Amino acid sequence: MGLLDALFAKNYTNLTNDELKTILKQKEDYQFVDVRTKQEFKHKRIKGFDKNIDFYKFSRNLSMLERIKKDKPVVLVCETGSRSRSTCNILHKLGYTDIYNVRGGVSSWNGVITK
Repeated sequence: MGLLDALFAKNYTNLTNDELKTILKQKEDYQFVDVRTKQEFKHKRIKGFDKNIDFYKFSRNLSMLERIKKDKPVVLVCETGSRSRSTCNILHKLGYTDIYNVRGGVSSWNGVITK
């Protein structure tokens, strides 16, 4: 790995809609966390994302992230992918190693939505 690779290396894996659909079928093997606000989460969410931890709240109180286990892969989603990408980086700094981000977030999801 070169210097530029090390500087710009991602500490998480982006998932496409098709990849997420496959992972959702293995629900017991992953943690699915929606980092949008409580209101966004209540309005609509991707079926299978049952845990909600508001990015704007935990970014000021990282202890809220203790609800996420370090020994189990975590899949993160937000509305467009920005907050979940930031959360991926925060989790990596906290010692999490198996982290996934839903590319494009809920707004680009073409699967089942729960309202």
